Amino acid sequence: MIDLHCHILHGIDDGARSLEEAVRLCSIAEQNSIQTAVLTPHLIHPENVDEFIAVRDRHIDELKRAIEKENIHLELVPGAEVFVNDDIFYAPSLDAATLGGTRYILIEFDFNGLNINRIIKYINEFVSRGYLPIIAHPERYRFIQYEYDIANHLADMGVLFQINSSSLAGFGGLETRELAYAMASSGMASFIGTDAHSVAHRPNNLLEQRDMFPKTIDFDTYDRLLSKNAETILADGTLDRGALYPIRRKRLFK
Repeated sequence: MIDLHCHILHGIDDGARSLEEAVRLCSIAEQNSIQTAVLTPHLIHPENVDEFIAVRDRHIDELKRAIEKENIHLELVPGAEVFVNDDIFYAPSLDAATLGGTRYILIEFDFNGLNINRIIKYINEFVSRGYLPIIAHPERYRFIQYEYDIANHLADMGVLFQINSSSLAGFGGLETRELAYAMASSGMASFIGTDAHSVAHRPNNLLEQRDMFPKTIDFDTYDRLLSKNAETILADGTLDRGALYPIRRKRLFK
């Protein structure tokens, strides 16, 4: 499996606090059949991307040496989770912040809420620069939980979505799980990532979480969301989303 979104890189954001914890999270990843982890620390200020990349790459080198010493077999791929607000219009090139140097870029928004017109402007800015945006954990945004048509409209624009494994397993609350399930079962979500931050908080124990995923979604769908789609984008290929159905807000879990 490929973890497309995690914060297991040490000392750069609110993820792993030390090299030792980062190594432990890499070990957990290996134990949970994760072969590749895309390291996506928060890039809060895109205008400072060069400074961010210098620190990120130095820490990746440290972590690679440490896990090699511990005989942990996990491929580490550079990336970022880019926080998007109006500053994005003035940011320099974000090529080094994409996922593995591809056209694909992982983005997130303010959790306090945005209107659809503002989100569309942000998406269009990325597209105009040649990037293909992937929205991280859309199921956690209350403004999408309350208005599923926001996700429908963005999907029609070609936007991709990554949902969190913990959300699908039920750890993020009912509304979050409902939306994650709707996006996974409809074909709207293209990826599942752990969004792991620490051993104690939102860990990357993916096999345990996978056992708690809704059984009404078939194996082939989970295989695409956990492996095949991520393989395609890390090769900078074109993702075939297949059939895509609009989602509607309804109660599925208790």
